[in-house]
Amino acid sequence: MRHTAAALTLLLFALYAAMFPGSTITVALNQVPSWGVWMGSALLILQGLIMLSWLGVCYGWRGLLAGGLISMLGLMIENLGVTTGLPFGAYYYTSVLQPQILGRVPLAIGAAWLMIIPCAAELGIRIARHWQIRWHVALSATLVVLLDLQIEPVATRASSYWVWLEPGPYYGVPLINFAAWWLVGAGLIWGQLRVRGDRPQPLPGRTLQHLPPVMVLMSVTMFTTINLARGYWLAGGVGLLMLLVAALTLRHQAARIRIRHQPSD
Repeated sequence: MRHTAAALTLLLFALYAAMFPGSTITVALNQVPSWGVWMGSALLILQGLIMLSWLGVCYGWRGLLAGGLISMLGLMIENLGVTTGLPFGAYYYTSVLQPQILGRVPLAIGAAWLMIIPCAAELGIRIARHWQIRWHVALSATLVVLLDLQIEPVATRASSYWVWLEPGPYYGVPLINFAAWWLVGAGLIWGQLRVRGDRPQPLPGRTLQHLPPVMVLMSVTMFTTINLARGYWLAGGVGLLMLLVAALTLRHQAARIRIRHQPSD
């Protein structure tokens, strides 16, 4: 059963990887055809399904429960946001992302939270472990905010997924949004780690082992490409910085591995 779930996870990821280049290029060049508007929702839902499946393979029923809670809480927080303006600021979703729950919050947004939180948590844990940083939840929440700094210009300007009613200084986004993302991200990451546990089952294959960081870096690559192509230089710079840090970390890891395996005199 677990091997079947692992194969399903890889199949879903292969589908996402096949859709990734075309989706990135068409949005970056503002060439999304009218019949392809639904692809935004499809990609977000597919990302959420990949991570839900990964959590199930890695942590069993506790992982599935954690994934379900992330998605449900994410939708509840978003519904609170569009009805009260708290905690992110006053905004509303357009009709681009479908279907929508109660006509207010797209189902795809719950899937987006389901992708962001486990991926940021896993990447934060690995970075903290590698660089010997103690506060991995705070680091992971910071990664969530850095990702949102790239998402906002694409979602609000390039794709028109939502509209801010009280514009702020960062591409029209109020700064309270990013403070709220850090707090909400930290809370969801902390809760997810408590629910799923910290003892993953051995994963079959290297691809599954590295899937969350790969998903994050693919998202960063997509948003960086779109932001730079659209002239959103600050957001694109944030993405380039994340990719640079990732490259330096991987290089440092590779160097440590080479040193560890060198024969002693």
